[in-house]
Amino acid sequence: MITGMLALLSLAHAVEVTWVGGGHGSNPQFSADGGWLAFEVNNNSDKVDLYVVKVSAGAPGAPTKVVIPGSSSSFSASGGFAAAPVWHPKQSILLFSGANSGGTMRLYFLSASNPAPAEYVNGTLAPGSLAWPAISPDGGTVAFTTSASGAGDVMLFSQQTNKVTPAFPSTKESENAPTFGPDGKRLVFSRKNYGSEDVFTITAGETAATPVKGATGNGDQTRPRIVGSDVVYFTSERGVGHWDVGVVPVTGGDRRILAKDVRLPIRTTPALTPDGSAVLYGSSEPAKDGSVYITKLDGSSTAEIKTGLAAVGEPAMTTAGGRTYLSFTALPSSGSDWRQLHVIDVTGKF
Repeated sequence: MITGMLALLSLAHAVEVTWVGGGHGSNPQFSADGGWLAFEVNNNSDKVDLYVVKVSAGAPGAPTKVVIPGSSSSFSASGGFAAAPVWHPKQSILLFSGANSGGTMRLYFLSASNPAPAEYVNGTLAPGSLAWPAISPDGGTVAFTTSASGAGDVMLFSQQTNKVTPAFPSTKESENAPTFGPDGKRLVFSRKNYGSEDVFTITAGETAATPVKGATGNGDQTRPRIVGSDVVYFTSERGVGHWDVGVVPVTGGDRRILAKDVRLPIRTTPALTPDGSAVLYGSSEPAKDGSVYITKLDGSSTAEIKTGLAAVGEPAMTTAGGRTYLSFTALPSSGSDWRQLHVIDVTGKF
């Protein structure tokens, strides 16, 4: 593998996103036009806040906390949980999972310019606890999981018909993290299979999902996404504490490992460059954890963006106004209390 090493980026060029109170910044997600950034803040006690922030020329403004109806701060005893943000592919509309304290997880949506959320699909159409939202490339269909049958089943909500239908008949196994392929017709997801997770896929018109050969086996194969004709996913087949990024043809075949010992994000699929040609990740190895790495999906090269920070992870990348921006979370230094969120211009740096 050819490795491209980049110069240390001065922190003077990185902008830190700040919020009131403690908590770890995590799971940054850029809107399709790069003008907004959604992210989570959690305190490691299953209490999570969701924020949205306007980003202009790579400079984030003051973030706004998203408060679901009937809630307050999720760091208060009466608060809730708001997380797993996904942006509409054509509009600055955000979809996410949320629940008031002790309540049922539901799906909510909001407009970034007016972040007052409303429930996305009501309990009559989609009963149970809802999670893992994903939006089709044309914005017309939303996939999610529901607990209504007692397991995690993948459901599809059509904007055109206002109906919810199962993606396939319910199984005794639990499904997680559905995502759409580029044509919106194929879904890929992970399914619990005798205690571990494997990657499965199904295409519109089919009645049963099939395992993706090469993305099954020991450990967990999880949070897949389709990129072109391939599936990119996280795998723990080397054992507990070792997460790698794997890639395999969506029709099944030989699996390749793109990166070993990556820092596993909390609630998202592997991050990609805007053109989909490379995967972004942070390393869990102490000697390498101050950088964001960018590896081509064909394995031909890896670039390193050094940050001067510690425990770097959860990268996200976008293009806006002809520039390329990278967001990531990191500790100011080893042993610091909370992970901070940063945005940096990396145009021409990889």
